[in-house]
Amino acid sequence: MNTTLKSSVAALVLAIVCPGLARAEKADWNQWGGTPQRNNISPAKNVPTEWTPGEFDAKTGMWKPETSTNIAWVAELGSQSYGNPVVAGGKAYVGTNNGKGWLKRYPAATDLGCLLAFDIKDGSFLWQDSSEKLPTGRVHDWPLQGICCAPLAEGDRLWYVTSRGEVKCLDTEGFRDGENDGPFTAEKVSANDESDVVWVLDMMKQLGVSQHNMCSCSVTSAGDLLFVTTSNGVDEGHLNLP
Repeated sequence: MNTTLKSSVAALVLAIVCPGLARAEKADWNQWGGTPQRNNISPAKNVPTEWTPGEFDAKTGMWKPETSTNIAWVAELGSQSYGNPVVAGGKAYVGTNNGKGWLKRYPAATDLGCLLAFDIKDGSFLWQDSSEKLPTGRVHDWPLQGICCAPLAEGDRLWYVTSRGEVKCLDTEGFRDGENDGPFTAEKVSANDESDVVWVLDMMKQLGVSQHNMCSCSVTSAGDLLFVTTSNGVDEGHLNLP
């Protein structure tokens, strides 16, 4: 494996080897580890075992695809990214911070948790779900960490845990299907590049959760049950449980 991609660049881009575009059989990876068993074994065949990320223009920052090997596309993320990407239904989803500033209403200087959706064919940006910072600050929502959750995607639904301690269900089509799926229908903006929220469970308000510094979770399911972790922990002094 070629690992020449510098760490400073790795925080800014998402490089995906798309099985269908790299002479391999297409296969979804709809949650962390691929399945609830977390075996991290792909069912895809003829998957490349070597790849080169390629070079970036020093002046423009643009990726030079001709210098890469087995990389289908590159999409820019925020300045820090801890949410493992998942692929399902022709889309790639990944958690990051707002260092890119995909949405005009949230400039890149605005600290934010972002779940991004991209088209798996060409890496084009589709929509973003945004989580504004908690007023309690780093005790619950550490600066610049963004979304640290790996989502679960099944059919036209996606579930993940936000940086605000919320379990969210989203419509994978966003508002591009011309519908506002409920029961939650109070989105501030319903543009094509915004997420369509189906429902929200606020674990801090409704369950008394006090996450320590951030929420980190890899969502999975069994039947009609959704499994998440709360990240509940000690207070800022690392002494007491709130």
